[in-house]
Amino acid sequence: MKTVNPFLFFLVLYLHPIWTFAQGIDTLRLNCIEAEEIFLKNNLSLIAERLTIAQGDALIQQAKAWPNPNLSIDEVNINRNETSEEIPPLFGSFGRNQQFTLQLEQLILTAQKRKKNIAMEMDSKAHAENTLFDILLSLKAEFRTMVAELVYLQNIKKDLLIEKSLIDKLLKAQQIQLQSGDISQATYLRIKTLRTALLKEINDKNEELNALESHLKTLMAVAPSQHIVITDQLNETEIRKLEILELNQLYLLAENSNPSLKVAGSSLKLSHSLLTLEKAKRVPDLTFNVNYDRQGSTMFSFFGAGISMDIPLFDSNKGNISYAQLEIAKNERLLQETKLKIGNGIHEAFQNLRQSLELFHQFDKDFLQELDKMQAVTGSNFLSRNISLLEFLDFFESFKESKISYYQILRDIKQKKNELSYLIGIEL
Repeated sequence: MKTVNPFLFFLVLYLHPIWTFAQGIDTLRLNCIEAEEIFLKNNLSLIAERLTIAQGDALIQQAKAWPNPNLSIDEVNINRNETSEEIPPLFGSFGRNQQFTLQLEQLILTAQKRKKNIAMEMDSKAHAENTLFDILLSLKAEFRTMVAELVYLQNIKKDLLIEKSLIDKLLKAQQIQLQSGDISQATYLRIKTLRTALLKEINDKNEELNALESHLKTLMAVAPSQHIVITDQLNETEIRKLEILELNQLYLLAENSNPSLKVAGSSLKLSHSLLTLEKAKRVPDLTFNVNYDRQGSTMFSFFGAGISMDIPLFDSNKGNISYAQLEIAKNERLLQETKLKIGNGIHEAFQNLRQSLELFHQFDKDFLQELDKMQAVTGSNFLSRNISLLEFLDFFESFKESKISYYQILRDIKQKKNELSYLIGIEL
């Protein structure tokens, strides 16, 4: 009977794994910070939203402008009959026998409407800035969640490829044993079936990676031909920072920095500005005019002045004032609801993060390396018939599930950290 002892080979394979993606000039290797910088620079949604700030500046500039004066020329005679009086020219021969009136009008906004309109547009711009900040943090949180998922899938695929390499070597050794009559056909086929299942898992993970990469490349405005690989993992420094967080401190940070609270607060302030402006509109504006009338009255050249205003008899702007008051009441309640929602969200995210951190500490520091060694030893022991086929399959599946659980915990910590950062409005 031939003795096959590939222990040293499997041990070297697991201590020095080689993960091969489609490499080449199209592979884009980035850490999380670099990927986020590309996203913030190139994301088309953010670029479009930033234009709303420029729009706000334009509206403030427009609100500062005074109403234009109005010039009108009227009562110009187009013919002259025998009853007309002789009218001398204005200068030279221009204007001979010509009658007309000339009027210049200027609208004067009362009750500080111009100032209040400027204030409202400034509040509107501040609201747009807060909305942009909210969108920015929301997109960053979504992007980071996807990056954490990408790292998770890449780790799973890496291990699946290593496990496939183990099974391939195992099958080669078993083929020799099968030809020598040392093992049964059923045992060989069972390991071959395991390889087929691994290939199916690798294919499934490739599909998930392709879908996620496609979304990320759209957000980052990266060419379709490029392949994204995230190179960094969760480290001990990040873990220690998360472990010292206190719930009350997070509540205080959120009160000053949460983007949704800022949006709700600026909406309330904007509705107050609207009410102030609508109340000012109850006061009629004034229109001053100066005019000149040539041969239109008993005076040959008449110079005069006048003033006009609307009489608020039927419309005193009650409807718009009532609308603005209801808008304030609505935004006050929305602000209260936002505060409650954020407080509860912080509490939930904090508890979930703590639970994930506690679960993380249940794993040894060198957990993955130990599993790799054990898988190599298990493969060697199976070939040496120190363990049965069922024991090998059980060990193999247990090791694989343990690694997946470990990667899931790392992903969950990252994602829950991102969620908490968004809720408080600052980086943790």
